[in-house]
Amino acid sequence: MSPSIPEETVKALLTVQPVAITNENFAQWGQVVRMPDADPNAVQVNQGSAQKYSHLAEITNLRPAATDSANPNPTLTSATTNVAIFKCYKPVTTPQFAIKLLERHPYSSQMFMPMGGDGNGSYVVVTAENGPDDKPVLSTLRAFKCNNTLGINYKPNIWHHPMIVVEKPVQFMTITHESGVPMEDCEEYWFTKESGSEGGAAALIQLA
Repeated sequence: MSPSIPEETVKALLTVQPVAITNENFAQWGQVVRMPDADPNAVQVNQGSAQKYSHLAEITNLRPAATDSANPNPTLTSATTNVAIFKCYKPVTTPQFAIKLLERHPYSSQMFMPMGGDGNGSYVVVTAENGPDDKPVLSTLRAFKCNNTLGINYKPNIWHHPMIVVEKPVQFMTITHESGVPMEDCEEYWFTKESGSEGGAAALIQLA
């Protein structure tokens, strides 16, 4: 939390307590990418030395391919899949985290999968609903606690905060479709009007 936020302002800000993420409570925003407890469609592969669990996330690209001659929306630039690594090397060490902005990817899902498994830290996911003015609704802010054995996949056009890493640094493999057009790839909304503090915070996430 920014030290510039006065104590009286902190008391007035919306404060959200993260909850443990589940397939059910995250379904509105996307999918939890985890090893299924039971999967009747799992198959043995690699000469019986491995088990394969399929279709754990809905990877979505709403933009047409460059080769699509029947492109229904020629104003959109075609996008390609970007498999990247996010090295989140600054874990939050304060008991509260100030929310100043949210972002969304209008035409692509975005998957985050921690690399390293146990001992690689944990993280908090923050989401919000879209309002009739096509902006995030602050009062709908939700926060989810995630351990390092599972990933998450946002649906296209879901408002969310950049990853909040706690305890230790975490490296994520990410999958997103990008065109190189900034507003098509990632749109940001800063809570300037909603902010109740000089530091620009509009809400607080309770981390401890």
